Amino acid sequence: MSIGQEKETPHSILMDKLGNYLSQNGAEKELLKAVPSKWEKHGDLILLPTNSFTGWDNLAGTELWGIVANSLGGKRLGIKGEISGSERRPDVNLLLGKEGWVTHKEHGIEYSFDVTKSMFSAGNLPERGRLGEFDCVGETILDLYTGIGYYTLPLLVRAGAAHVHACEWSEDAVFALNHNLVANGVSENCTIHAGDNQISLSSGGSAAAVIGTCDRVILGLLPSSEDGWPLALSALKPEGGILHLHGNAQGGKEVEWAEKVASDLASMSDRKATVKHLVKVKWYAPHIRHCVADIKIS
Repeated sequence: MSIGQEKETPHSILMDKLGNYLSQNGAEKELLKAVPSKWEKHGDLILLPTNSFTGWDNLAGTELWGIVANSLGGKRLGIKGEISGSERRPDVNLLLGKEGWVTHKEHGIEYSFDVTKSMFSAGNLPERGRLGEFDCVGETILDLYTGIGYYTLPLLVRAGAAHVHACEWSEDAVFALNHNLVANGVSENCTIHAGDNQISLSSGGSAAAVIGTCDRVILGLLPSSEDGWPLALSALKPEGGILHLHGNAQGGKEVEWAEKVASDLASMSDRKATVKHLVKVKWYAPHIRHCVADIKIS
């Protein structure tokens, strides 16, 4: 590479190839404005953000999607839709390839899932990494909204938790979770409670014995996990423990949000609740930030 010459990136390669593709098809270069500059890569599957390639309908097809996937180092290609429903199912349209099952590797952990059936937020990578750095040796942990194991796996594989009780009501996520526990060698340290946690953790539910036995509870549900707060409080040991509580806060007022949550928890439980740490994970929407409050209940 000569002095002053910029190094090629997947995005620059993509833009060059698409520019040529538009010229060959007599299309306006203005369409390049709809080409995304960011994407997710899960194995050989490239996942584009919502609204990518708007206006390209007349040019869409195997040739175009092959150019995009190849330029970005993949073989399969999909585009995100909106997350919808109580099971947080992603509306992903596979543009190239028929199989949505992928394996994503980070922090030495394998997460396998079907991109058309289960969501995976790349923006939560630092939080998954943070939980894996905890010292949870000997601890019993409840994960109220487990998904495919976003936080359960780091707690077991890296943080050394003795046992995690994993609640999840999406059958597709439970399938992926079972696979991931086995693939990462921690299946014996996790009990999956499938279905609605309000039922499974009730007095007559399959997981009722979990109540009062946990050192930590993970409440990783957005936009709010408030419905699970009573369960989380009751699951902690009598001497207390830690809640890792996710939620959405107005930008600039994250501390106020965390303190309000702690105050509400104290009122609900008649126990002391203290914010020990606050993480600003990422922007969830304009002026709304996804946060995690580590709250000590004593």
